[in-house]
Amino acid sequence: MKRNAIEWVVLGVSVAGIVVLVGALIIEGLGGQRPADPEVEVHTAEARQGAQGWIVPVTVRNGGDEAVEAVIFEAHATVDGNSDASQLEVDFLPAGTSVEAAFAFTAQPAGEVTVRLVSYRVP
Repeated sequence: MKRNAIEWVVLGVSVAGIVVLVGALIIEGLGGQRPADPEVEVHTAEARQGAQGWIVPVTVRNGGDEAVEAVIFEAHATVDGNSDASQLEVDFLPAGTSVEAAFAFTAQPAGEVTVRLVSYRVP
């Protein structure tokens, strides 16, 4: 049976697609995977008074290639001359994503809000 031009074109495109797909999978498999890397960016300029205290918005990011869960951050700030702490937990943070959240303090923080990563779990 003889093949016409359209069949040859479809065959060529199919073979090229399979080669590209296999190549991409090989490159991804051989590439190094970055471990989970949860981090926080504090937006102190956007802080505001809330009904229950002072709210400081943050962006939580995972710059790694692994998802994480039960991510806990702790923030410290000076409030009315005393040290005040706030804790934030993110249930699930997929690789390469970010989520908007906030820390809450009893009053407006004076100066810098420092944040540390307390813990996380890799599912």
